[in-house]
Amino acid sequence: MKSIQKPIVIVGAGFAGMTFALNLKNLNPSLPILVVDSESNFIFKPLMYEVLSKEIRIWESTPKFANIFSDAGITFLKNYLTKISFKENILEFSDELKLSYQYLVICTGSIPNSFLIKGVDENCYFFNDIHDLNKLRYFLKKSQKNSLYKKLFIVGGGPSGIELACKIKDIFIDQFEINVVEKSNEILNRNKIFNREQAERALEKRKINVLLNSTVKEVSKNKIIISNEIGTTALDKDLVIWTAGVKPNLSYAGTDEITKKFGRIIVNNKFQIKNYKNCFAIGDISIIEGMEDLPITAQVAMQEGNHLAKNFELLIQGKDPLPFEFQDNGEMISLGIGEASISGLGFTLSGKLAFELRRLIYTSKLPDITESLKSASSWIFQKKAIFKKITKKDNSI
Repeated sequence: MKSIQKPIVIVGAGFAGMTFALNLKNLNPSLPILVVDSESNFIFKPLMYEVLSKEIRIWESTPKFANIFSDAGITFLKNYLTKISFKENILEFSDELKLSYQYLVICTGSIPNSFLIKGVDENCYFFNDIHDLNKLRYFLKKSQKNSLYKKLFIVGGGPSGIELACKIKDIFIDQFEINVVEKSNEILNRNKIFNREQAERALEKRKINVLLNSTVKEVSKNKIIISNEIGTTALDKDLVIWTAGVKPNLSYAGTDEITKKFGRIIVNNKFQIKNYKNCFAIGDISIIEGMEDLPITAQVAMQEGNHLAKNFELLIQGKDPLPFEFQDNGEMISLGIGEASISGLGFTLSGKLAFELRRLIYTSKLPDITESLKSASSWIFQKKAIFKKITKKDNSI
């Protein structure tokens, strides 16, 4: 790598971008780094479900970028990217700002995918960021004041849909009839068998309906139209939450300059974009040649960010970068208030202890160490009250 004449520009500060920036700065403190994101706060998505249920407070999962990066000696710019000119090495932003770069890392994450199904964007709630969380929480809180029984549909039987279904049921008990709509023949069809089995038990225990082999054809103001082997049915609904999939956030990327597959940027196993060796893509927006089956998860994004940071340091030293190898460290899923399931690295665990372990693991991964310590101390001080509630509940059975 030639000498660094300009800051390394990172666009997107999700799990991939955050991990890359902080690890690279740790490896080479003198390196100039500029991070650009359209939001002010990092969204620790795995803990959004606990924010919804008030098991944790919102500040515990949404540390401010300004604090995170200033503490690390990294420059942060809040702006919205509108165009990348790869041939000219220029970034253009919504306020007409233009930045030239020497090395670029793009990791703008993903956004909900409605699959062009009629009425989804207009009539569904989502759960992808803090704005979605606040909107959904407002609706649920407003519904709580109404004693009428409401029909709620969650489209997508993946981790997000299952976690939401269990949390909402535990929060509102019998306020809603909850239905999970899944197009395949089982929930969590890409997840660990143990977690799938625990999730099935959690749904059954809470009397949450699961509609398998079912696809949504349309969502109107008052109806959801579902198709399965029996036929097509229009069902009454009060709320539909869409968790059926995501797509890469690449609205700024021209169609002619980069090669895509499944809508994602194709990169080599060192994360370099074809024909642009000074440009890298990691996280949800990229797909590695020969590793197309990697899941779109925070775990993958963080490992990619960490590996790319090490490769940059090698390149700065004039050494060859190393190919990326993914290590599956397992997975964790929340299954209602105070319960979870963990499967990975040779062990499985479910129930209350799994929930506490999951919370502690995620707390340790929060990017801002100050917020992480606050969150950990908050969790520890709540333990006494939690155990009292559990003991009281157990004694009453």
